[in-house]
Amino acid sequence: MDLVRNKFEVSIVMSIFGYEKYVEESVESILRQTFTNIEFIIIDDNCSYDLYKKIRKFNDERIIYIRNKENIGLTESLIKGISAARGKYIARQDAGNISLVDRIEKQYNYLENNKDYYLIGSSVILIDECSREICKIIADTDAGSVRRRLPENNCIDHSTIMFRNTGENIYRAGFRYSQDYDFYLNLLSKGIIFGNMPDILLKERLIPDSITYAKRNEQLVFENLARRFYFERLKYSKDSYDLLDTGEFINNPQKSIGEKDNFLFFCRQKAYFLLYSEKPKAVREFIAGVSRKKLDVKLLLYFVLSYLPFLIKILSRIRKINLK
Repeated sequence: MDLVRNKFEVSIVMSIFGYEKYVEESVESILRQTFTNIEFIIIDDNCSYDLYKKIRKFNDERIIYIRNKENIGLTESLIKGISAARGKYIARQDAGNISLVDRIEKQYNYLENNKDYYLIGSSVILIDECSREICKIIADTDAGSVRRRLPENNCIDHSTIMFRNTGENIYRAGFRYSQDYDFYLNLLSKGIIFGNMPDILLKERLIPDSITYAKRNEQLVFENLARRFYFERLKYSKDSYDLLDTGEFINNPQKSIGEKDNFLFFCRQKAYFLLYSEKPKAVREFIAGVSRKKLDVKLLLYFVLSYLPFLIKILSRIRKINLK
């Protein structure tokens, strides 16, 4: 049966695998939005717990629940959800994160009033596993700056985006990780306008289990691949995606990162965010707890810097860090 496009103004797509402790709060944050003309497509990527039971409690007819018979990963789950979306616009949110109550309304109005923009992201608040604020990350709102920076690093938060529903498949299934970066670089190749709003519209949960940290090796490999394909398109007007063998990249032993290293990367990132958002006591408390498990030179450096707030401010200005 053909789907009726634009039956709703906005379709929100969320794929869930894990995050049992946080999923209800995450789902609720969408259902309580000030903008109500939505459908909420939830893909259960074969969770080990009864996700349907949790969702059923909300008794909200705007929820469309789809369960995968087996775990197929984030990219293919998003492709499935987006292909079912009937909204004029599509918004993303990762499980565990929390949209602020007016997020959808603000992004909808922005795209309605800026017809030249295809996609818009936003600034975020980073929170920990107990929902305590770590820092604010203020997005780059200059579309030209975003275009210049993007080939070097991903400066649009995947969980904050809203974009126009053209009925096209925007993610490439071969990108099991960093699918958003490949998506943005494809937009960049086509000269499509996109960017960020300055508004803080999402609380993003910083935990070791998130894909960013648990699958750091795979993320890095596919980031580099997306970047390579982008430069191929610049040079040849096409890339070699059709020749992609994901196993070749995932199983490259020279790029292997162990579980302990993934956790260490998470710890460094959290300490860094706390440090540059001028929370020295929180830095020391966090590093003191981590150091009992694993001693690290960089974490010790952050610990020392937490006693030198004036130096942190100078470094922040030099590096133009958008943290508050």
